[in-house]
Amino acid sequence: MIKWPAILFLLFLSLPALSQRTIKGRVVNVANGAAIPGSSVFITNTSKGTVSDASGNFELTDVPSGKHELVISSIGYETTVYPFSDAELPLRLRVELKIKVKELQNVTVEPYVEEGWDKWGNTFKENFLGYTANAKRCRINNEWSIRFRYFKKSDRLIAFSDVPIEIENKALGYRITYQLEDFEINFKEGLSVFMGYSLYEELDKDKKKWARKREEAYNGSLMHFIRSLYADSLHENGFEMRRLFKVPNEEKQRVKNIYPVTHSSAIAGGTFVITQPKDGLHPDSTAYYRGVLRQPDFLELYGKDLLTADSVIVKRDGDYKLFYWENYLFITYKNELEDAAFLQSKMQMRSPYHQRSSLYLPELNPLWIERNGNYYNPRDMFFMGYWGWSDKMGDSLPLDYQPGK
Repeated sequence: MIKWPAILFLLFLSLPALSQRTIKGRVVNVANGAAIPGSSVFITNTSKGTVSDASGNFELTDVPSGKHELVISSIGYETTVYPFSDAELPLRLRVELKIKVKELQNVTVEPYVEEGWDKWGNTFKENFLGYTANAKRCRINNEWSIRFRYFKKSDRLIAFSDVPIEIENKALGYRITYQLEDFEINFKEGLSVFMGYSLYEELDKDKKKWARKREEAYNGSLMHFIRSLYADSLHENGFEMRRLFKVPNEEKQRVKNIYPVTHSSAIAGGTFVITQPKDGLHPDSTAYYRGVLRQPDFLELYGKDLLTADSVIVKRDGDYKLFYWENYLFITYKNELEDAAFLQSKMQMRSPYHQRSSLYLPELNPLWIERNGNYYNPRDMFFMGYWGWSDKMGDSLPLDYQPGK
């Protein structure tokens, strides 16, 4: 669970300091005011970070513009997150961390089994790092820190770590420190969600190769789309955006009501149902019913007309734009085709199409988007399709990434 920050802050009042894009502060124990040296202090999803010194002091300079979250963490303490915007800079903070209270193991709504990396490690890597070639070149240096709980009744898996996860991405040239806040796979519904805070550091060699690989990862990504949407340059950057409506498959429901199901087993992309016909059904009817039962529970209807940025940007406030829609958005990236590994993961034996993804606001909360591709609040948007496969930590880039640099 995200903890609201216990932070006191003062704006610098001297005129020379008003031009500085800095954050200075001190990290202390809330109970006794003692300094907490070695605390990690970073702006999430960027390469801006530092650690507190022996007196608990820290300083960040050249803070990027926009809305951000400052993350302060230390082993044995609860993570503190401080939202801020560049309009508030410069900042001086006093960060008060609380000692982490050990979870009561016997307080739970649903019984679970606690298991280790040998059982769930590969499942975690696939859903956290991804399935792409870049993801396969990532290494988690502290796998030992990640623990798992499996809830048999609801068929769910959660993962957690008391220390930041250390990722070395040799494909894109980053060392990523990831503060994992939430990770869950719902096997019954075929959904996976993870959330956290990441700090990116450059590795030292192969910079030319990494520049090319980073640009390949960027093209067609969710970050690329958000930046294009903000700049009203979707068409120029190869994106098409349409409305998408999902309606119940009434014929499948009708067939379910008259055709008895004797066995079912989950596979990728839906549920395959094996049935036995009722007495007296013609073989042609049986074949038809079997075909209907293989269809999805919801049918997808696509808008004919392409949408422009103006149709989903409903408000502007300074450098921020408000992004909102109802139902789903269907996004096609026409400059690249689907990866062969994507088709294999979906068990689809066909030629690749253009990369297609969909966006959904489960609570209908609008998002503020920024020029750098950031969007807030990230917990309010789900993405599916190609982005659901490709936009994981193995292909992630910091918000201060710029193609061609």
